[in-house]
Amino acid sequence: MNTCKATLRILSAHKLYLIIYLVLLGILMLSMSWSMLSSSASSANAGTSADPTYDPGRPTVAVVDRDANRGGVADGMRSYLSASSDLTDLPDDPETLQQAVASHWTDLIVIIPDGFAQGLLDATADGTDASGKAVEPPSVQTVTSYTSGAGTMAGMTVNGFLTITRTALAGSIAQVDLPDQVLDGIRAGIESGSAGAGAAGTIGSGSNASGSDSSGSTISGSDSSGSTVSGSVASLDDLKAALTGRSETKDSPRTPTLDDLSKAVTRAVDVSTDKDANRAIAVVDVPDHDESDAASAEQVAAGGFGNTMKTALYPLFLAMTICTSIILSAFSNGEVSRRLIASPQRMTTMALQRTATLCVFALLVCVLYLAATIALMAAAGLTVADVSPSGLAMTFGSTCVYALMTVACGFMLSECGVSEVAANGFANIFGLAFLFSSGLSVPLDIMPAAMVALAKLLPGWWYCVAIDNALGIGTASAAGASVTGWLGSLALVALFGGAFLCIGLAVGRIRRSRK
Repeated sequence: MNTCKATLRILSAHKLYLIIYLVLLGILMLSMSWSMLSSSASSANAGTSADPTYDPGRPTVAVVDRDANRGGVADGMRSYLSASSDLTDLPDDPETLQQAVASHWTDLIVIIPDGFAQGLLDATADGTDASGKAVEPPSVQTVTSYTSGAGTMAGMTVNGFLTITRTALAGSIAQVDLPDQVLDGIRAGIESGSAGAGAAGTIGSGSNASGSDSSGSTISGSDSSGSTVSGSVASLDDLKAALTGRSETKDSPRTPTLDDLSKAVTRAVDVSTDKDANRAIAVVDVPDHDESDAASAEQVAAGGFGNTMKTALYPLFLAMTICTSIILSAFSNGEVSRRLIASPQRMTTMALQRTATLCVFALLVCVLYLAATIALMAAAGLTVADVSPSGLAMTFGSTCVYALMTVACGFMLSECGVSEVAANGFANIFGLAFLFSSGLSVPLDIMPAAMVALAKLLPGWWYCVAIDNALGIGTASAAGASVTGWLGSLALVALFGGAFLCIGLAVGRIRRSRK
């Protein structure tokens, strides 16, 4: 018992190694596994959504108006964007706008410059300003966040609003030229003066008009496109105005006003809220023709659990190899070694007690890593209940055997008389070799054959293969879970541990015989 207590006291005295190699590296490996778990959970739950429609993320957009809301452009733009974006208000001063961009408060800032509405009216009327110079349609200023594509998508929505507004504004002042045959037929109907003798003329593809007497009666007509215009008219000029929506002649087109712009903005906003014009994007889950490739919830949970338990490979090897080497070396050096030799207890018994204490500590670390894996899966939306009990038990057994192998490796280093610095170097070099050759960091399908052959000479490869065979994932995904394959891989990991013990005992005996 005293030997066990002394071992634990020395272990606590070197807690810095446990914090760095076990806790911090363990958190790093679990954080890497978290990204895989969350993506796996998302793919597993993608087809179970109650609303199978595409719902894009809502960017944050700020509209800065420097045109005093002329024509209702600013308010209309905000209403148009509110259907797909979250709006926020920003004061119009350079410092705030720069801070908003630098701090990522918004995904998109839209600045409506002064004179935007008037410039839009000039460009729509005849393409010239008051001085007769050609003008281009004005544009808004945008500042897009570079952290995501949401701001760019919102910018496309802004362009859509401006395009619809310009189109509606141009349509409100468009002139319709009626064929002379239609006008002659309507004129005959007006001049006849009888309610029942309304004349109608049909030209081309369905153009028609009908008329009644000229004393304020209603005359209706439709052009070749099928659009109908009706109104109370007293003369042919009034009828032409009713049909064309304007009383000016072709040589003097009507100039759009802010009221026309406001109506065009209203039409654009109405389009954004029209569900018939803006259909939801349906998400259709098309299953693979090969149903064996479809990932079930059990397969996703097994893959997430197995891959997370594999990440114990690196921190467990570093922490237990270094700590075991340092602790066992402390009992075999200097004055401590001489006192132990002079004690009534057998050296072999005390050595077994120290090693057993370290093995129990390694198994306790495995239990804690298992608990952390289960908690991580629950946070990602996966449940360990979907993992088969036999697969879970075999995976945990693989981790325990691997942990005992790391203790054996530390025992070998201590018997070889390796210093603390050398033990650190050995553990880090071989730990990285385990990490990058086991298929955990580098996919196996892109590893060269020479690297795979080298990886099979290391225990890290067989630890991961044992977990694959326990759960039917990774290298065993085609054949499925196999107890035989698991036992074979686990036996190789145990053989590595036995080899480390034998090497340590042999080297230690030789060193003691020379003293």
